[in-house]
Amino acid sequence: MSRRVLVEPAAAELTPRWWWILPVGITAGLLSGTFSYFIQRWINPAVVERPLGQYGWVTGYNVLAWTTLAALVPAALWLARAVPFVRGRILVAAIVHVAGAVAFSLTQCLIAGTIRYWLMHASGQAALTPDLGLWTNAVTRVLLFGFEWQVLLYGGIVTASQVVRLYQELQARQLHESRLEARLVEARLQALQRQLQPHFLFNTLHAVAGLLHRDPDAAEAMIVRLGDLLRVVFRADLQQEVPLARELTLTSQYIEIQRARFGESLRIAIDVPPDARAIPVPVLILQPLVENAIKHGFAGRPDGGTIRISGRRAGNRLELRVVDDGRGVGLEAVRELNEGVGLSNTRARLEHLYRDQYAVHFDAQPGRGFSIALQLPWRAPAETDTTIERIDIPA
Repeated sequence: MSRRVLVEPAAAELTPRWWWILPVGITAGLLSGTFSYFIQRWINPAVVERPLGQYGWVTGYNVLAWTTLAALVPAALWLARAVPFVRGRILVAAIVHVAGAVAFSLTQCLIAGTIRYWLMHASGQAALTPDLGLWTNAVTRVLLFGFEWQVLLYGGIVTASQVVRLYQELQARQLHESRLEARLVEARLQALQRQLQPHFLFNTLHAVAGLLHRDPDAAEAMIVRLGDLLRVVFRADLQQEVPLARELTLTSQYIEIQRARFGESLRIAIDVPPDARAIPVPVLILQPLVENAIKHGFAGRPDGGTIRISGRRAGNRLELRVVDDGRGVGLEAVRELNEGVGLSNTRARLEHLYRDQYAVHFDAQPGRGFSIALQLPWRAPAETDTTIERIDIPA
């Protein structure tokens, strides 16, 4: 069965996993510590001679400071998602996130200042500079140099979270609209298909009624063949596309039903290469074209005629052509055919399925038969069961 499937895009998430904290903290700390060490060595070489200015202590401080910062990021993201900036709550969100930025920055600065205080004593730096070895001095120093960029970092986290949220909402809205559009198109296609089925059935029953008294045996055979064909048609009620090979089989079965009326004078010739037979086409797309050929080309002709169905690749399109050698029709008759149920239904189905990727061409001249060509997208064979259900039609 060929069905349109909408694949829901994976939602973009800005949710770090807890196991990321240690690797991110260590990596960022090593890079930051190394950069800081060489900058200090370049600007003031005397700093690196101090215990706390040595490479190991500098990178150790940065690794611990960055790891604790990474541990606070999930909390900032949680608050950003819990209190988003949405219409009607912007002021509340602004107040919450100003307070959140201050709390985030103070927490990080207190932790970083405590780490700095501990490292000063562990490295022996506190003994050389007793005033700087006080906890309040260590925390104050970190606050003076780090508070503002911690606030900016929190703002960046909240902004990134809001951007991701808006992107997810846009994706969800587009997906919802696409689903609604697909359901609407599918409903219209099913309505068109159900409109075509009674039209086909009533026309066939009308032909049966014409044979009932004149040739009861032919009428009986026609009813049997009609039942076999309808069993397949209604079983594929929800199927919008089938391989061309299956469509040709359905069309051949319909012509067999008409042969009960016209006899062997109604002939069919099918010329479709193997590569085109696997291409998906709308189900029952050929039946109304063949029906028009029989009705307007051969009705009233005792010698019948031939219907030729051909298919070929024309660039990136599949061209299907139905040609009869009947009596042909004039311009006014072509206009009436174009507005009939069969062809108008065909155009509407093609419009819904392929939008502007199809074409319908007529060629009709009195006494020279009638030709109609459909151009459909040449697409890869549908991932459906391409086996053709065989129906035994009585001879």
